[in-house]
Amino acid sequence: MAVVSGAWERLDSDVRSAMIERGRANWTGIYEGVATKNKRWRPLRPPVMTRASYSSLTSLTARLAGLVLDACRRRASTVGELRERLGVPAGLIEFLDESAPLTDDLVVAVRPDVLMSDGVPKFVECNVDSALGGAFDSDGIARRFLAAYSDVPVSLSVPDSAVDARFHAMRDQLGLGSGATSVILFHMGSDYPDTQDGHTLIKLLEPVRDRGRAAGLDVVVYPLEWLTFSDGRLWAGETALDSVMRMFIPQDVPHGAGYDALVAALRVGATRMFTPSATWLLANKATFAWLWEDVELLPASDADLVRAHVPYTRLVTGVDVGPRAGLVLKPTGTYGGSGVVVGREVSDSSWESALRSAVGSGGHVVQEFVPVDRLDMSFVEVATGSVRSASVPYCVAPYLFGGRAAGAYLRFAVPDAASGSIVNLGQGALTSGLLLTDG
Repeated sequence: MAVVSGAWERLDSDVRSAMIERGRANWTGIYEGVATKNKRWRPLRPPVMTRASYSSLTSLTARLAGLVLDACRRRASTVGELRERLGVPAGLIEFLDESAPLTDDLVVAVRPDVLMSDGVPKFVECNVDSALGGAFDSDGIARRFLAAYSDVPVSLSVPDSAVDARFHAMRDQLGLGSGATSVILFHMGSDYPDTQDGHTLIKLLEPVRDRGRAAGLDVVVYPLEWLTFSDGRLWAGETALDSVMRMFIPQDVPHGAGYDALVAALRVGATRMFTPSATWLLANKATFAWLWEDVELLPASDADLVRAHVPYTRLVTGVDVGPRAGLVLKPTGTYGGSGVVVGREVSDSSWESALRSAVGSGGHVVQEFVPVDRLDMSFVEVATGSVRSASVPYCVAPYLFGGRAAGAYLRFAVPDAASGSIVNLGQGALTSGLLLTDG
């Protein structure tokens, strides 16, 4: 059982004070351009983890991703069979090649959501897809905080870049040569902050584009809505595209001329997409219920991992699921905290109503409630400049691309947060990267 210890608390008090002071002096620049819906608060420091703890957490992540894929392959051999086994309606997941086999490269891009409970990592879900939010922001925040500490007597570093690792994983998986063309593809009007206008997001993502070019690709940023298909090629403006880095969930995608162009290009093999939308099926929360269904079949080390680090999860088939105080109800195919009901944070009548709705609609799990550790943070109020300390719930989301650990996306609640234990951008949570120390 891996335990992640409190690296921040083990730093000298004068070092901690100096880091907070550098945060007070630099927070505006550190958070400039960061995607967030919270306009009131900014943190004055990043979370800190020992290098040993980070290595342990990312090793657990890699093995868990493999276990998820194995659980799927015990039940299906193709993407279409997996979709049916998960109960996902046909057509709900876009761009799906249902005849494709369930190969190892489906877990090329992984970012679990991890809660800490008495220092023990608890994996509450495992996102598997190319559209893993927060990589650009978490990379940048961590590096800007580190730069602010240049005169602080402490040994800190940042993990490898998640942005860079994703481009290298795409090159390797798709076999792209130097100079191959690619598009960072998004669609406008998504729930992610600052995606309403195509030109704005193109400008915002220029630094990401530049990292792709540094990785040897001819990268552009473009919205799905503006793609065209002609002469047997997919085009982003005047750039004919060899590949697509899909930066949106392949669900509820706006249809139109750009969508049709992408479908046509994929159908004839004119371009390849990272990742195929089949990866999103592996993120379905039913896979955690399958891990627990199969736990007695697993080798002892894998069974121990599931028991220690995956909260008990089962599919909802009726309303008799046990006391609400110990459970969390989750839709299996949603993201961003949508539809999640924490039993202890609602009334009996609200819980019963949610369960009846879940049984009626299908596609839900209940998961053991995780009592979470809290993060002692300092915040500045944007409007007034006043500083506030608070102990807040948080979530750690380490990235793995091509099996390589690279960065981590941290989300934490703010002072007086009304969202309970759900820590999500849409509910006002703030984000950060991660700094590492020898501990």
